[in-house]
Amino acid sequence: MEHIKIAIIGLGPAGLTALKTLREEGFDAVAFERRDEVGGLWSFSSNATFTSTLNGTVCNVSKFVSGFSDYPVAKECALYPTAPQVAEYFNSYASNFNLQDHMRFNTTVRRVTRNASDNAWDIHITNIDGDTILSFDKVVFGHGCESAPVFPSIPNRDKFKGLMIHSQAYKSPEPFRNKKILVVGIGNTACEVALSLRKHAARLYQSYRRGKIIVSRYYDDGTPMDMHFSWPFMRLKYFLDDKAPWLMAPGADKMMIRKMISDAARFEPAAPKLPRSERLKRAERRVREDWHLLPGPSMAHVHPTVQEDFFPALHEGDIIPVRGFKDFVGDHQVLLDDGTIVEVDAVIFCTGYDLDFSIMPELEMDGAAGSPLKKAGDEVSNETTNQDEIIRKREQKSKPRLPRLFQMIFPPRWASSVAFLSWMAPQENVWCVCELASMAVAQTWAAETTKSKDQRQGSDGYRLPAILPPLDEMNAQVDAYHNWWRGEWEKDNSMRPGYVLGYPFYRFLHDAAGTGLYDNLDHIFTGRGWALWWNDRESWTWLAKGPMNSYSWRLFETNPRGVPGCGRKTWPGAREALKEAYDIFEEFKREAQAKHQ
Repeated sequence: MEHIKIAIIGLGPAGLTALKTLREEGFDAVAFERRDEVGGLWSFSSNATFTSTLNGTVCNVSKFVSGFSDYPVAKECALYPTAPQVAEYFNSYASNFNLQDHMRFNTTVRRVTRNASDNAWDIHITNIDGDTILSFDKVVFGHGCESAPVFPSIPNRDKFKGLMIHSQAYKSPEPFRNKKILVVGIGNTACEVALSLRKHAARLYQSYRRGKIIVSRYYDDGTPMDMHFSWPFMRLKYFLDDKAPWLMAPGADKMMIRKMISDAARFEPAAPKLPRSERLKRAERRVREDWHLLPGPSMAHVHPTVQEDFFPALHEGDIIPVRGFKDFVGDHQVLLDDGTIVEVDAVIFCTGYDLDFSIMPELEMDGAAGSPLKKAGDEVSNETTNQDEIIRKREQKSKPRLPRLFQMIFPPRWASSVAFLSWMAPQENVWCVCELASMAVAQTWAAETTKSKDQRQGSDGYRLPAILPPLDEMNAQVDAYHNWWRGEWEKDNSMRPGYVLGYPFYRFLHDAAGTGLYDNLDHIFTGRGWALWWNDRESWTWLAKGPMNSYSWRLFETNPRGVPGCGRKTWPGAREALKEAYDIFEEFKREAQAKHQ
């Protein structure tokens, strides 16, 4: 497969793992990155048009569930890695697998189009040498979903004489020292920006129209929340999400709201003198009435905000919660939804991003749930740094546009040569899911490349190759997803684009990648797992009772003959990595619980 040339756009975790897995499978893959290093948004950039973490950013997932499948996180890494530690990990990963020679930095991919002969893709790039068009057989889009900033409608934006920026351009609190600031939004980024400003601003408001579930990374016993979710537990959750959403959605909301109130109670003033029941009552009153954080969108539509420092900032008055932003009404005056006017020097909009699909004009969009079929190139690109132009486009946009992507990855028409890794919004660690998706893409394209050769794959009981289904089946799956998503969006416009349906999605990825996990262990109702329990009790314990890390993806040998497209390579160190991760997890759990007894 070394004669198949693949272009990878972006070198965040999606592009980085795609480069590694595709080259591992034998493809001639090259990655293009507009920045000067790997890491995507985890690589800090002072460029106001590049989305990046802040120097003080802390990861929302613990190191127990953060490592790639064959490259564990360093033992000395913080429990929740800092942004510099994450960036270093990605750089170390690239060095370990000798990927640098296949990376092209300071190179922007402007557009990807089908060539005139309809047998390859033209990659339009810009770098220090100017504009060039390169030809590739296949393309992987790993350019991230946080590049095109979104602003709310602002009819009177010209009235405001203060500073107005999107969080993409926010890099440090220093320019805002001793100023009155309004932060708009209540997601992870908004809370992080507000917290970074809390000791610098003269007065700091945080504006949001609706509430939001906000939870700490930790449980009350000091253990990380994500280390308690094992592989079988999450398979059961996805199964019930699919079969009984009417039961699971309100149940999950209730559980997370209970945790939210418990987290808020932890920081109640004079809390040690109060019984727990009274602390919880006070915390709930603050959450619902004083801070209007409830009600908010369901967990079935959006992910929660993860932040334990936000509640102390509210208690101490460092952040003043106010109602949603409505418009500017003067040189420094902002009108809120409840009619209140606040006077500020700067407004920072932490209102999210759109993924710009116009980079591939021929990508099909919509075509289901009453939305006509269009192409991404039918609209002008979102790629602009002009705030007024961005706001104008937002005001003209009525409903979200959805790409036609089979299993959130493959455009049906071009599935054998195009893959997107940036649209899916999984409930699990997104870096790891990107790696799993990269494995699935590598195996699928390997199978598609070799299927025309007279290989009797699967005919003797051997594992079947990851062949794509017929075009009509892929389109039917896309239509079903669009119908579901738009139905949920009509109920609640907070519905996140790319929100995955976990039950079919993860099964597809693992089957295509050939991890063998579902064959060896699933949720309790399947009965699958007894053989592993009987034959390999240690592995069963690590998987069934330990944190859900990625090392298990390389544990089971599913393709001993090395047939292209019949399963990823195993990693000899997977078993030891699983054992070590489980031992560290158990030791940490014992120490944390002992401190809180």
